[in-house]
Amino acid sequence: MLVISALVGVFDGLGLTMFIPMFESVAKGVSNAQLGKLSFLSNFFQILGLEINLYTALLIMLFFFILKGISKYMQGYLTAKYQEYFTHKIRSASINALSNYKFEAFVTSDAGTIQNTLSVEVQRLVIAFVKYNRMLQNAMLLLAYLLMAFFANPEFAALVALGGLGTNIFFSKMYRKTKQYSLELVNANNSFQGLLIQMVAFFKYLKSTSSIYTYKKYLLARARIIEKMQFRIGFLEALATGIREPVIIAVVVSVILFSINVMGEPLGAILLSLVLFYRALTSVMSMQSEYNNFLALSGSLNQIDHFISELKDNAGIHGSIKFNGFKNSIEIRSLSFSYSSRSILNQISLKIKKNETIAIIGESGSGKTTLINVLSGILKPTEGSVLVDGENLSSFDLKSYQSKIGYITQEPIIFDDDIFNNVTFWGGRNDENITRCWKALEKANISNFVSQMPAQLDSRLGNNGINLSGGQRQRISIARELYKDVEILLMDEATSSLDSETEKTIQSNIDQLKGMYTIIIVAHRLSTIKNVDRVVLMSNGKIEQVGNYEYLLESSPVFERIVKAHQN
Repeated sequence: MLVISALVGVFDGLGLTMFIPMFESVAKGVSNAQLGKLSFLSNFFQILGLEINLYTALLIMLFFFILKGISKYMQGYLTAKYQEYFTHKIRSASINALSNYKFEAFVTSDAGTIQNTLSVEVQRLVIAFVKYNRMLQNAMLLLAYLLMAFFANPEFAALVALGGLGTNIFFSKMYRKTKQYSLELVNANNSFQGLLIQMVAFFKYLKSTSSIYTYKKYLLARARIIEKMQFRIGFLEALATGIREPVIIAVVVSVILFSINVMGEPLGAILLSLVLFYRALTSVMSMQSEYNNFLALSGSLNQIDHFISELKDNAGIHGSIKFNGFKNSIEIRSLSFSYSSRSILNQISLKIKKNETIAIIGESGSGKTTLINVLSGILKPTEGSVLVDGENLSSFDLKSYQSKIGYITQEPIIFDDDIFNNVTFWGGRNDENITRCWKALEKANISNFVSQMPAQLDSRLGNNGINLSGGQRQRISIARELYKDVEILLMDEATSSLDSETEKTIQSNIDQLKGMYTIIIVAHRLSTIKNVDRVVLMSNGKIEQVGNYEYLLESSPVFERIVKAHQN
């Protein structure tokens, strides 16, 4: 592409070479000496037997500008292709790296930085790529014009080139400031995006308590920082644009006066070089402008480079064995987990049989959810192991293992889309998937409700399922997990945020799934655990006791205390 950019300059220069000297030769009979070493063009056409007159000059000039137009088209086409390729590579690299990001690293990361990097900064980086590419194209044009100017008049060209180099030093301080403001702008965008995400997530609370007005002031203050950074960058660009051309023209004027008055050069001898330098001047101004624009966006380059490196440095390490389901049991052996030197799980041992339903209960902070996260594979134990049919979980390809897991959380995960896409996770709309979707809805005991909706599977659910009740959202979440043909269902306090009546309905749905799946329930309400096969009582990161509901009620003072607390 840079070669094509150079050809654009060469063909443009050759066209100009034909335009001025040949027209002057036709009109005034000026000698080829004014062409300098470019006089080979005139000699070449004479060898071909072409008489240099007005008509041949026009045709030759037209020929060179047609070649320039073709080169310009190829330049634009390749730029568009490279831009498309670059955008795809950056977005793919970022999203792939985020997909492999370790969960324990994710929970300490800044959501605003992730949001800003993947949306705003990626787009700014693409623009930076375009600016940098245009800068290189203008640099190649400049090189082509300079070389042709040197051929025409070396002394004059050398003086102008030295003066032009001096102007670049003049602008270097502006470039450094622009780069500094670009980095500050990226940091301000990260902070603003994080606050904006939280405003949307906590909108109900902020609105209900009138705290949204205080939060609004804080958010607008952060936005003001972004606006000031953008103004400073724009001011420097305006300043550079305003003084760039006068400074460079001053250099050219000085060299012209020096050449005529000191070196004794006639104006005609430098005329072609002057025209070529006018073209070069345009390229210099464009190149400096594009470079300054690139620096204004360079903070995005640093941000994305740091972001992808951070994700790759904290990528999860998976095994190579494909998981096709298990036949007998999942066994936890002497498992411990610590986070930031704080022990959360301590020497846990438990065996879960296939299609068994167990409930994990305990006071807040006892390690229930952490144990679920270890079983799902998103956290790796500090000590001990999880064995699936005797094979260490770390040996499995985690993607294939997790594809067999259904995870139902306290807050239902509902996407702003229709019911079909929420259940099938954007599966293709064919007869097979539609049938599977209805079966999953039926298992989750919500098919009757969906069938009564005007658009049925095409009904949109709104942001976070705003058009549904809490119980309906939870049943849609359950249907999604059942649609996936899972073997293990993890339920992390799946009914704790529901009212008693809705909880009973959801609990009835869960009871109907008993024996069909291996179900592990983190329980908050006692009604959830009465019908499970076994209850695992946890305290301070350890398993205190295991048994069915009646056994623990008789033998465990801790469990008895929990039951009485809930009954009261």
